[in-house]
Amino acid sequence: MRAGRIAVALPSRESFLTGKSGAVALCARDFQRFSRYAARIDIFGAGVCEYPDTSYRRLEGWRRWWRRERDAYGRALAEALGDYALIEVQNRPYLIDALRKRLPGAKLALHLHNDPQSMDGSRSLAERGRLLAQCDAVYCVSEFIRGRFVEGLDAGEGKVVTILNGSERPRETGAKARLIAFTGRVSRIKGTVELVAAFLASDLPGWRLAIAGGDPDGLLVGVRSEKVEIRGQVSHAEAMALLRQAEIAAVPSVWDDPCPRAAIEALANGCALLTSRRGGLPEIAGDAGFYVDPGDPAAFVAALRRLALDDELRRGLQAAGRARAGEMFDIAKATARLDAARAGLIGPP
Repeated sequence: MRAGRIAVALPSRESFLTGKSGAVALCARDFQRFSRYAARIDIFGAGVCEYPDTSYRRLEGWRRWWRRERDAYGRALAEALGDYALIEVQNRPYLIDALRKRLPGAKLALHLHNDPQSMDGSRSLAERGRLLAQCDAVYCVSEFIRGRFVEGLDAGEGKVVTILNGSERPRETGAKARLIAFTGRVSRIKGTVELVAAFLASDLPGWRLAIAGGDPDGLLVGVRSEKVEIRGQVSHAEAMALLRQAEIAAVPSVWDDPCPRAAIEALANGCALLTSRRGGLPEIAGDAGFYVDPGDPAAFVAALRRLALDDELRRGLQAAGRARAGEMFDIAKATARLDAARAGLIGPP
């Protein structure tokens, strides 16, 4: 077994392209770049990785027409990861069973980015109990996610831990514009439709709304307004440039969002964060968030108008957001928390 080496296993369909990267892949890349174990970490996945600063191993030729994709991918991972000291499975609970059966001596950690009670392999209490027995550690991206995993279980002291995601603080600072930004995939659960409707009804002179993210279901196809810019899929770098420019960032999720990068990145880039109280969002925003119920159109419009028209309120939230990002979500601090968990499993770097 490779002394102290760590394998990070991405979901088989996770995109890792510079123009289109999944949130899980971006988190794995950040945690590798800032880790004290960086020289010993390899990220494994099935797709192409376009980031030259990432130690990445692509698994190819593993698909079999007679075998389910998840089973074939689990076998391929087990064959590739047999000599790693620690294997961190990203967001796919069902892979743990295949790896534990084939690699009984490996240290296994499950890194949960979504609600385990909604995922294959961890929906039921029995499945989560089995995972707890099979894993050496379970990392959860928020207390909300941790609570959903341990619900009904005797979690064991220190085995299930919360490790918040992080973000780099921007090197560049510049003047903010009268701009509201939404970054991320356009979907019904993200409250994007409600955001556009509230903005159009709010009648804010001089303000624009920019939507930066793919719209696979065509939810915004009918939007026709000079004040609304539909940018489509953008690179992560372009999304960060938009947040540096925006006065306000909106993350008005209508589902229990676990720990969205968009909210963390909004705080780090000095945006006033307009958000909902769903899932892990209150953990991220804290007192730096301006909260709204996306299901109440009139309240959403009123919240947008207040935040856009009250300069003192907006500036105060921007300052509070920067401070909160530096205290809780600085990527170096977030990675140090993950490294502490790793050290407990395989020793110090």
